[in-house]
Amino acid sequence: MSLSPLCQVTGAAKPRALLGKRVTVETGARGGQVPAKAEIGCGSLGGHFETGQEGRAATVDRFQLSDWFESRCTLPRDVPCWPCVAEIPNSAGAVGTTGGTIGIVEAVGVPGYPGVHLAGCPEQVRDSRQEWHERPFLPSTARGDTGQCVQPAGGCTHRPGREIPELPILPEDQLLLQWRVLRGPGPQGPPDGAEARGAGDLPVPSQFPSLEDRTPADPDGGSSLPQQRFQVNINGFLQRQQDNTLHFTVGNEIFDLIPRYFMNVPSRPLWYTVDQAPVLILGGIPEEKSVLLTDTSFKDSFLVELNIDSCWVGSFYCPQAIFTATIYDAIATESTLFIRQNQLVYYFTGTYLTLHESNHGSGSWVRVLANECIKSLCPVHFHSNGSEYIMALTSGKREGYVHFGTITDGHVSFQVLPKHRSVCEGIQVFNCSITWAVFIAGDYILLMLVEIQDPTTRSYFQVVSYDLVSDNLVILYTIPEFIPDARGLEFLMILGTESYTNFTMVPKGMFYNPYNNLLFIWGNFLLQSYNNEDFIYLADFPKDQSIKYLVNSFHGETAIVTETEEIWYLLEGSYRMYRLFPSKAWEVHVSLQVMQQSSFYTRIETMVTLFYEDHQLYQLVYLMNGGQGRLVKRLVPVEQLLMYQQPGNHYLLERRGNHLTLSFTDFCPFTVMHLRDLPDPQIYTRQERYRAHPPRVLEPSGFHDQNSLAVYQGLVYYLLFLHSKYHKPYADPVHDSTWRWWKNKKVDQDYYFYLASNLQSTSNVYIDMASYEKIYDLKAEHELPERIYLDKGTSYGFSIFVTVRGHSLEFQPERVLTTLELRSKVDLGVVLADADCIEVVVNQKVLINRNSVLFWVTIHDKRSCFDQGLSGHHLMKTSVLVKVVGAVGHCFQNTHRGLHMQGNLMIPLLIGCPPGKRLAFDITYTVEYNRLQNKHYFDCVHVDPEMPCFLFRDTFYPFFLIQDLVTGDSGSFQGSYVFKVVGGGPTMDTVIEYSEEEIYRFNSPLDKWLCLENSPCHDTIPHSIFAPEFFFKVLVSNRGVDKSTYCDHQLIFLLHIHGLPLSANRALFILMVSFIVFIGLVTLYIIFCLLLTPMVKACNILRWKINNIITSESYYTYKSSSRIFSGTSGTKSRASSSISSSVSSKVVEGNQEVPEEPSEKQYIT
Repeated sequence: MSLSPLCQVTGAAKPRALLGKRVTVETGARGGQVPAKAEIGCGSLGGHFETGQEGRAATVDRFQLSDWFESRCTLPRDVPCWPCVAEIPNSAGAVGTTGGTIGIVEAVGVPGYPGVHLAGCPEQVRDSRQEWHERPFLPSTARGDTGQCVQPAGGCTHRPGREIPELPILPEDQLLLQWRVLRGPGPQGPPDGAEARGAGDLPVPSQFPSLEDRTPADPDGGSSLPQQRFQVNINGFLQRQQDNTLHFTVGNEIFDLIPRYFMNVPSRPLWYTVDQAPVLILGGIPEEKSVLLTDTSFKDSFLVELNIDSCWVGSFYCPQAIFTATIYDAIATESTLFIRQNQLVYYFTGTYLTLHESNHGSGSWVRVLANECIKSLCPVHFHSNGSEYIMALTSGKREGYVHFGTITDGHVSFQVLPKHRSVCEGIQVFNCSITWAVFIAGDYILLMLVEIQDPTTRSYFQVVSYDLVSDNLVILYTIPEFIPDARGLEFLMILGTESYTNFTMVPKGMFYNPYNNLLFIWGNFLLQSYNNEDFIYLADFPKDQSIKYLVNSFHGETAIVTETEEIWYLLEGSYRMYRLFPSKAWEVHVSLQVMQQSSFYTRIETMVTLFYEDHQLYQLVYLMNGGQGRLVKRLVPVEQLLMYQQPGNHYLLERRGNHLTLSFTDFCPFTVMHLRDLPDPQIYTRQERYRAHPPRVLEPSGFHDQNSLAVYQGLVYYLLFLHSKYHKPYADPVHDSTWRWWKNKKVDQDYYFYLASNLQSTSNVYIDMASYEKIYDLKAEHELPERIYLDKGTSYGFSIFVTVRGHSLEFQPERVLTTLELRSKVDLGVVLADADCIEVVVNQKVLINRNSVLFWVTIHDKRSCFDQGLSGHHLMKTSVLVKVVGAVGHCFQNTHRGLHMQGNLMIPLLIGCPPGKRLAFDITYTVEYNRLQNKHYFDCVHVDPEMPCFLFRDTFYPFFLIQDLVTGDSGSFQGSYVFKVVGGGPTMDTVIEYSEEEIYRFNSPLDKWLCLENSPCHDTIPHSIFAPEFFFKVLVSNRGVDKSTYCDHQLIFLLHIHGLPLSANRALFILMVSFIVFIGLVTLYIIFCLLLTPMVKACNILRWKINNIITSESYYTYKSSSRIFSGTSGTKSRASSSISSSVSSKVVEGNQEVPEEPSEKQYIT
């Protein structure tokens, strides 16, 4: 088994609910093995494990993240844990990868977001400069053929029906390396002929604020094999119990999928916030308050019975004909689930600490709009302005109003629109009803499909626009009463002069694509408009059918589901509709699949829903086979079905001699179409990439073991840490986030290589410092980017090479066409969604000798449709459609990834400040330039290498850099900017934010920052013998003064200034105090010098007197004690007393002065 070694990191550039991003994981299966896939998608409290092969249904098991993983590096914010992805070869082989290589790790994503997110931690990871962080990590297990069940690492019980067949058991070896536990494959290989199965762990970095990540995996490290995609989502609706089992917080899981839940039940739409919702829900289970819930886009799903009260409140103002437990409407956003049952609306917020750190999710379903009668919910497919939206349509007493819901960081709020009067009053009708609503976030406009009931005439419908800013209602369009008569045309522009059929138009809903401004109105017809006022009728859709819902890929494709479960297909920008199911092409496709014994097709099946994922159309189908039912997600091969339809419709039988010749008419105007001259994609896709090779294994076998995998895991985590740490106001001397990793160890690079060459490296692994780098030179792969970011005045260019051929497939040499013939056979058309904002220039070159035409296409921004904004925020959505005339639905190309439709290129554009551009304080050049200009540079006494100081009396010359984190470009900022002080304080801990009034007052005039009176830095109190210091919180912005870019570069950093002058009063005070203290000290010194001699003499006299008193006391004490013992020896005592007295008298006489002699003589006598 080879572990996935390639990880790609992206930062989001939006506040919370913004751009959904991807994590790319590339794996390196060697030896020509075609890998199957194993997936471990982590949830915030759990997740799933899935493994399977092509053509075989994947089986699923549940797991629980463990709590014993601890990281040794600090992270800048609370993070969830990483998902784990393993790559499993199909053919037999030893566990591990030979050659010391398991692939390349690349981190990719949209930069600019400083936070780091790991997919799914059961508890919050704290951030501190002193403490470590615990990151749960999964040691997954497998079961063998003995029937034993998988025991997940967290100790949760294996769930019935989730078994993983044919997986051999691997030893549960663990390695402890710097408090990081990593379980890898055991040393035993699989038996001969068996598949190399196993489980292992490897972090997949992601820096997206979005909770939904899609992970493409290249199975051969960059080969042309199809890229597998893994779903890496966070499930915030799981909770761990005290017995380590998992359960859903939204309700109770139902393990028995009864056929009546799905068989012959109408399909329903899948509504969610595109590229943002990690968990999807689907209602419509008949007479059950249950939903299907998935965090893998229905690779696996769970039927959950919701814990809701199911109240039914019917009244005069809210008439309710029948009561049912069915969940009719279900919408998933990034953090919150919404459902409607009868007239009641509920929501549940998941536990997503990444989004809302102070909120731990809902404890139960919350009933909202309790006093309202809600007849339906309408989704908003895209987030905007840092929020997501939902709309609830009312009936009864509040008919004519829309409850507009806003979801920001998990907090839900509703407001009633229109604000002051109902829609009926605004359009001056007595009775009306809102059938559908669409929100256009870029223009703050709410489009409503309004049914007007007129008692004198029949009901009719109007499209009404409501401006949320100006509170104005405008009638945009009145829908005709009857369906127009197209008279054999594919489409018809409705001008009011056309004839009509007897079929009544019954509108049911609307759909809006913000990329191409295309509005659909659907019912038993289909209308489309690019300006919301002029509509085109698409005549291919039959009048006897009625559309139930639309599904859009937002890349130029639309699928339509009717009330009879027919599936229709439409390429946006064209007018022809194709019926995919039922059709002869579908029958051919199913027959071929049955011949291949595919398990995805049976005689008895029911479509549950239809949805797009990664530009491909999928069905969720309930299959019945042998009395057993199961849910299956299967691909709808649109290109294959369209190709099958062509031979049956366009062929000709010609008689040549005695036999008939069959010839097919080929309506594709070209034989070859290639994209050329594609620029390097990173500058347009805004994806940061890192390359991180795994360590080299020095063992003779060359296999990776727990040591090397654990080291590699730690290296990837530290690389991610450096990526997040690089986002700071002060620019590093080297514009590369990996620079700090090896900057102090490059001198020892040869020494480590010498150790590795002699097999003396620690743990028998060698880490090459040069193998960890950031990728700036990624090349294009002959396909257009998924989306393109354009800054002010920038452009994107490429060329299209088209080879022309004849009209038939007859076997005859093609003649060389003339220039005029080539020009007439191939035409290139361009459709602009916003012609006022972008322009396209197409240049054509005819290559006569190759029967080809080369088109150069250049897309320019016109500098007119966007104001300045923060990097990656509030981007304008638009698109360019490039199409070869006559190629739509007729041209296909067989590739290694399957059949691919050609001739229709939809290019989504995002106009504004691209993610990954930032303004940084160039501290290195600023210090050098200030030293040069001021002839000196004095740093603080306590030097901080991360924040150098500047002297107050020196002139300050700041310099700033514009850094492109994606392309690696870094240059001095040459534009205009505003320099403001927005906060400050004498110490780091006392820095405060100034109010708007204070900012205006302090920054005008500029002499406030000379620290004069009324300035915040005036009269700063020094805290030591050194001069006062002050920390200025500085805001640098180019908003409103720099017209060269859409980017509103805003930089806030701390400027450390030392040597501030004292105020006059404080200086005088300090001078007076110092003078007084000095005078006092001098006076004391003089007094001390003058009184020194008398004081010494007095001290001597005092000392003599003290000694005399002590001696006298000693003598009398001795004499008294002698008399006590004189009774026994009187003579001896007298003699001794005499001698003692004589000796004492002599001693005293020698030491005393003359005035004391009379007393001595008297004493002796």
